[in-house]
Amino acid sequence: MGTLVRPDINTKFRVDYDGWAERNGNIRILIREQLCAECKAKFGSDAAAQDIDWVSPSTGEVTVVDGLRYALRDCCSRRDDYISRRTPLTAAIFRALIADDDTPLSATEIHERIGRSDPKTLLRILLGEGMRTHYGVRPILG
Repeated sequence: MGTLVRPDINTKFRVDYDGWAERNGNIRILIREQLCAECKAKFGSDAAAQDIDWVSPSTGEVTVVDGLRYALRDCCSRRDDYISRRTPLTAAIFRALIADDDTPLSATEIHERIGRSDPKTLLRILLGEGMRTHYGVRPILG
């Protein structure tokens, strides 16, 4: 019989992009909603924005990256108003998770990034139905 693991404030969470694809969902629409006004204008209403060529400044290597996620990471997430007091808490959590190349974060780390609530409250939200179904956020267990 397997051991159950109960997530705590140090459990890492991530956005499950594969889960979105399995549910025939389009996470690109949700990501587009997180863009700043400038980037939204640049991409227009096209949630299926194309991939772009990105050149590594250190190696010169060219890599194909998702244009929306690149804009969010390199422009929007660097703005002071990317996560503000007016950003709904669930959206702030999602934005923190997708801002840094989808690096998994714990409730404690999310608290440090968004400066709101406390890690225990954030953990309850992370484990909630809305984060799982609307945002595709899952704990990394085991």
